[in-house]
Amino acid sequence: MWTVFWESLLFASAGTIILRFGGRKSISQMTIPQFAIVISLGTILGGEVAGKGVGETILVAATFVGFLIITEWIALHWNRAEKVLKGEAVPVISEGKLIVGNLKKLRMTVDDLEKRLRMAGITRIEDVQIGTIEDNGELGYKLMSHARPVTMGDIEKIMKANFPQYNINNSTNSDNIFKEVITGMNTNEFPDQLH
Repeated sequence: MWTVFWESLLFASAGTIILRFGGRKSISQMTIPQFAIVISLGTILGGEVAGKGVGETILVAATFVGFLIITEWIALHWNRAEKVLKGEAVPVISEGKLIVGNLKKLRMTVDDLEKRLRMAGITRIEDVQIGTIEDNGELGYKLMSHARPVTMGDIEKIMKANFPQYNINNSTNSDNIFKEVITGMNTNEFPDQLH
């Protein structure tokens, strides 16, 4: 019984370490090859139950992740290979109109597309200048100018144009949540165990 426990702990550790080298994407952000590798890893690591052996199982798992790293490297260096291995974004909306032919190619219904639009906070297809389904299945979009939210930059431009006598300070606060990531120095007041 203890042997099974220690082997399970070993496989969980090996799987975590091996997957750590594979990247940091959630399942919804994975490309098809990444998802296939993760599914295969689960099968391989579970294969020990079928009696393959510890070393052989880890070697096969490492081989799969090595394959993933090589395909990612190839896709990074050659655009044509990236399109073959990962796919590419497919436009599904142009100037507020559905591109029905591309929806059919993706085997996506209008209801599926509308669900993705709602999840992005978009209530009208007519408000989308361009909409794409990315290679990881996520919705990419650019809104029409009348539907875009107003930014602080937009407000500052309006204020400067209409009220030049007011000094508008557009400097950003340098002490923000990204400072620690960029500088490596902790500046927050949180207890050490929460960092």
